[in-house]
Amino acid sequence: MDALILSLMLFISILINISSFDDAFIDLLSIGISRRNFGHAQEEPSTEKPTSSEIPDIGVFVANWQEEDVLGRMVEGNLARIPISSVKLYLGVYPNDTGTLAVAEAMAAQYPDRVRVIVNSMEGPTSKGQMLNEMFRQVYALPGAPEMAVLHDSEDIIDPRTFGVYAAYARDGYDFIQVPVFSLNSIKRSKVAATYMDEFAERHTREMVVRHAVGAMIPSAGVGTCMTRRLLEHFVRERDFVLANGCVTEDYILGVEAKRAGFRSAFAAISADELRGLDFVATREYFPKSFSASVKQKTRWVYGINFEATHKLGWGGDFWDKYFFMRDRKGAITNFLPPISLVFWILLAFEVVDIEQMPLDLVPIFQVSIFLNMLALGLRYLMRVICCRDVYGINDFIGVAVRWPVSLTVNMLAVWRAWKTYVGESEYAAKPIVWSKTEHELPDDLMSARR
Repeated sequence: MDALILSLMLFISILINISSFDDAFIDLLSIGISRRNFGHAQEEPSTEKPTSSEIPDIGVFVANWQEEDVLGRMVEGNLARIPISSVKLYLGVYPNDTGTLAVAEAMAAQYPDRVRVIVNSMEGPTSKGQMLNEMFRQVYALPGAPEMAVLHDSEDIIDPRTFGVYAAYARDGYDFIQVPVFSLNSIKRSKVAATYMDEFAERHTREMVVRHAVGAMIPSAGVGTCMTRRLLEHFVRERDFVLANGCVTEDYILGVEAKRAGFRSAFAAISADELRGLDFVATREYFPKSFSASVKQKTRWVYGINFEATHKLGWGGDFWDKYFFMRDRKGAITNFLPPISLVFWILLAFEVVDIEQMPLDLVPIFQVSIFLNMLALGLRYLMRVICCRDVYGINDFIGVAVRWPVSLTVNMLAVWRAWKTYVGESEYAAKPIVWSKTEHELPDDLMSARR
């Protein structure tokens, strides 16, 4: 029995190393790419607020379901932050969501030139994809529709500089533009909420920058995503909708479909301080602060990307697309590895398993593999600290270390629940799944919210 457990330990250790080599490869690529990519746009916007004459008509599309508690503050706060008359908010609401509808209509009455309400033809909730498709259909069926559409949620803090970035990239021939998305500083809110700081900082200052540089597909983050009218009209013309209906990660799928349809996609990692990487032009928001809400949200992400998107998209694409599909989907397995390895180490520590029972020819391999595990752990920790510093301006060595086990636990449980949904409820991703929404929260002062 000991020999079997030790062999499994070696196998798990090797899997961790394979995944860690993959992560280290992205780190290595990002070192040479990231700083150059910050200034990629042909006409990089300055840190000053762009004038209306420089920005084409842009519609910010916000799909809502039971958002009456935050929608009014979100609209007022963001309109105050965005003094650009060519940027207008389109608020999608359901006819049976009377509370949100009343708030949306009040905002439209208060800001008649900047806010328009789109009432869904169906009662809610349906899905975010269906709501946005309905909004696009109503808005773009009429003359004077905006030249670009940007996706946002009712808890977003919109950076006014993003519109200058969208315009610059569109002039450079891009039709699908994603800006970074970061958590607002949540260190004092909860350890669960603060894990999103580490994860998004690492992903959106490293991996997404590499994706853009190598020409891989750029998945939408669901917010901070800009699409040109040309792209929207193409999908409406070809299939009568833009985002896939009945999906939980329709935004991720759209990003892949945009590249497959021949449109140029960009991840616009623009920083106002190139030397230090601070002050990114990015969308910021609060993420769930309770353990259960975080698990529920990440279950939706894991299920949608690992199972639903795989079912709908397959593995088609060039080398880099396939490679990043693998990275996107490996979490369905690798998120189980840390807790499994922890169990093995506990068995060793309490001498339930005798290390001397391992076959002698495997001992050198095991030793090297464990050494590489430790090295990879240190590298991952260092990269998280660096990425957090780049986004938040703090060297949070202790905070990152404390939050990491919380993040691993949430991610493991989310993967477990996603597997249960895939096997037990979704008929292997062929059946649409209805998901409940997570509660949204806004900072007290939207005008000063940055980090």
